[in-house]
Amino acid sequence: MKQLSEFFGNLFQAEDWPARWHCGTWTAFHGWLYICSDLALWAAYFVIPVFIIWFIKRKPNIPLPHIFWLFGVFILFSGLTHLMDAILFWWPAYRLSGLLRLLTAIVSWITVVAIYRYLPAALNLRTPVDFEKELLEHKKSELKFMVLWESAPDAKVITSSDGKILMINVQTERFFGYQRDEIIGKKVEVLIPQRYHHKHIIDRNGYAEKPKIRGMGMGMDLFGQRKDGSEFPVEISLSPVKLIGENEILIISAIRDITQQKEAEAKIKQLNENLEQLVIERTVELEIALKKEKTALSEMHENHHRLAFLTEASKTLASSLDYSITLENLVKMITPYFADWCTIDEVEENGTIKRIAASHFDPGKIKLIDEIAQKYPPHKNTRGGIYEVIRTHQSILHPIISKEFMASVTQGQEHLTKLNELGIRSAIIVPLNSRDKIYGVLTLVLSDSRRQFVEKDLEFAEELARRTTLAIENAMIYNEMENNNAELEKRVTQRTMELQLINKELESFSYSVSHDLRAPLRSIDGFSNKILKDYGRLFDEQGKDYFLRVKNASQQMGHLIDDLLKLARISRIEMNMQKINLSAIAQSISDDLIESNPERKVRFHIEQDMFAMGDPNLIQIALQNLLDNAWKYSKNQPDAMIEFGTIKNDQITYFIRDNGVGFDMKYADKLFGAFQRLHSQTEFEGTGIGLATVQRIIRRHKGTIWAESEVNKGTTFLFTL
Repeated sequence: MKQLSEFFGNLFQAEDWPARWHCGTWTAFHGWLYICSDLALWAAYFVIPVFIIWFIKRKPNIPLPHIFWLFGVFILFSGLTHLMDAILFWWPAYRLSGLLRLLTAIVSWITVVAIYRYLPAALNLRTPVDFEKELLEHKKSELKFMVLWESAPDAKVITSSDGKILMINVQTERFFGYQRDEIIGKKVEVLIPQRYHHKHIIDRNGYAEKPKIRGMGMGMDLFGQRKDGSEFPVEISLSPVKLIGENEILIISAIRDITQQKEAEAKIKQLNENLEQLVIERTVELEIALKKEKTALSEMHENHHRLAFLTEASKTLASSLDYSITLENLVKMITPYFADWCTIDEVEENGTIKRIAASHFDPGKIKLIDEIAQKYPPHKNTRGGIYEVIRTHQSILHPIISKEFMASVTQGQEHLTKLNELGIRSAIIVPLNSRDKIYGVLTLVLSDSRRQFVEKDLEFAEELARRTTLAIENAMIYNEMENNNAELEKRVTQRTMELQLINKELESFSYSVSHDLRAPLRSIDGFSNKILKDYGRLFDEQGKDYFLRVKNASQQMGHLIDDLLKLARISRIEMNMQKINLSAIAQSISDDLIESNPERKVRFHIEQDMFAMGDPNLIQIALQNLLDNAWKYSKNQPDAMIEFGTIKNDQITYFIRDNGVGFDMKYADKLFGAFQRLHSQTEFEGTGIGLATVQRIIRRHKGTIWAESEVNKGTTFLFTL
């Protein structure tokens, strides 16, 4: 401890040793070389830590910063030892020099230990090659993102927090009608109707302050605006995204066109409104009934029984759609609970009545009721009777039936006697009607002189009649539906027979065309050949040309007849739907074309594994016509190319493309008509039936066909199945 104390006490004493100049035989050159070298090393060792500190300050996220700091301190101390070596030439403070070297050694070993400790982490640091690999993976990820981005079914828009459009996908272009370069950099309000701009800016700013994920269909009615100013309903989901190393939040919007959904909702709403209206109408009727029933319930115990009776009556009326049975059961329920005897008469189309149900509390008198109805039908002009109810659609209450009234409505003494035998003291006659239609009449009679019907009983009878009317209506509607179904089936059967007869007539016509019209054509062709062969020397060149024209015209007529028969048969052939390989069919047709015309140089590009549901024979005919057309109209092309492939969108679209002569699209509406040709017979042979045949086949497969063309640049036929 004494030596250590003396050491630090004499740390800056230099008298114990001579200056380095006086140690040895230094020359000026050697001494200053040594001094300058040490000073240069010290200066370099001082600048290097400065650069290291500057580097660390500029790169705050640099990996392993402790190593850099230790390395800087180590270099700084190493420089101080060189500075001290230069000072020793004049000031021999060797104690201070030794202390600096000790500190340098300590710092050096601390650095060594730190390097050893952090060496595994340093080995894991990425090299430039690693960065290149990461960059390649990043590019692959970016490519995958773009593929997913562009193939998304919804419109996708990325905006900045201030609403500036940064990126869109192809669906956005389709939905809104803009090209990318037209709206990139513009505010997102360009896609929103003008009347919503102010509110949207406020909402957008609020969302930017508190961003959160918002899913589709959040209960808001939103609209988009296309480039042409038209609007369409949309659903929008919002997703805030913060990129690594960026402070700004981007907003990804997914926009879905819900026009079809809204149209469906509107239809459903209309149906619901219609249903609600029907419910309201029925509810009004039920409310009337309930009001009457509530009134009855509040009056007397008897009314409670009547409500129970009405319930049972309704169950009876609803138990069967054969109202003759339900009405028979109803009149049995009415007697003797409410009336001593009752009848129900149906009003027929001619205005007369027909008895369909009758009941009496004394079963033995039912036969008497039927006898009176058959022998003494009521007169139409009788006042206060059934026909007056039918005419007025109004109920009649007879609280007390007097002898005078009985005498006025009966048809003689025998009739009066029989009625008295039944007993008639009080009566209610109620129409079974709904709106302006009357179906029948319910007659209720009391024969006990101690009872009589009152207004309350009339209300009960009318309610019973209303329920009875509903049962009759329901039964009639059901019977009408049954009759309509039977009539419809009859019409379908009749129409099927008519179509079968028409098909037989068409077959007969086709046979007639095939044989009767071909015979004279063969004669014209044959005799033309014979005249040219046997008498050709008698004609000049013009005469021979005339006969050749006759011969060619007859052959052309034969081709037209053949094509017409094929066209007619297309509509009558029974479809045999199955999975077919369109690629294989097209390849077979292309091979035949190349084999039959080896002098032609045509390149075929047929997409592999194209499958579809269809009739193989009809599809063969359609593809044969389309590929023949492409082959024919590209014959003047030295490097002809025919392509058959698909376009996969919402529905698969097939196309056959050639680089032939093409046509003017203003004549496209004539393309699929029979005998319609856009080029002369001398330029390209044909009858003008092929494309009409193709269109008919495609339509039978519930598809469509159309063409796109440009003169001298080729034609593309597109179709769906």
